[in-house]
Amino acid sequence: MAWLQSVLGISIGIWILLGIYVFSEVKKTYEINEVFTSKLLTLWLVMWGFYHLAVILSALYGLWLIPINKLFALTAGLILVVVGVVILAAGMINFSSLRRSCGQDISKLITTGMYRWSRNPQFIGCLIYLLGIALAGRSGLAFTLTGAAAIVIYWYTVRLAEPYLERLYGEEYIFYKSRTGRWISMPK
Repeated sequence: MAWLQSVLGISIGIWILLGIYVFSEVKKTYEINEVFTSKLLTLWLVMWGFYHLAVILSALYGLWLIPINKLFALTAGLILVVVGVVILAAGMINFSSLRRSCGQDISKLITTGMYRWSRNPQFIGCLIYLLGIALAGRSGLAFTLTGAAAIVIYWYTVRLAEPYLERLYGEEYIFYKSRTGRWISMPK
């Protein structure tokens, strides 16, 4: 199990270090109303890849095992994984382009489909499937890491993305914000 602790430590460490760099670059990019460069997008994906590795390994090995029924946890966890992946995919499909979905095409504000219900369905889907992975593995560490990701996503959304979108789309985004909740809401 020493190898597992080493891999987890390295994964979490890389996630944190890359996160500090990536989010500082995202902030700079947003301040000048630009789009993600391919390098920044690649680092963003690598950063979250290391994070996912830590969550998945924590769940697979049941680290900090939570005493709940194994069959219930596995069933409910798999349901959450499927629901989360569907929401994430639906949010990406609404963008109708991978470049737009990844922040490299900002030609128009998307407010239809899943974006009528949430301004951030991709993040919601991601957090739901991460909760599903943690539950399926009954891993307290995976739940803790998912909580950390929720804080990072909240911070990114509130402190970086929303002000950027407001500057970029102006009144259109302000109106959209007034009609659609940040996380989940009924369409108005």
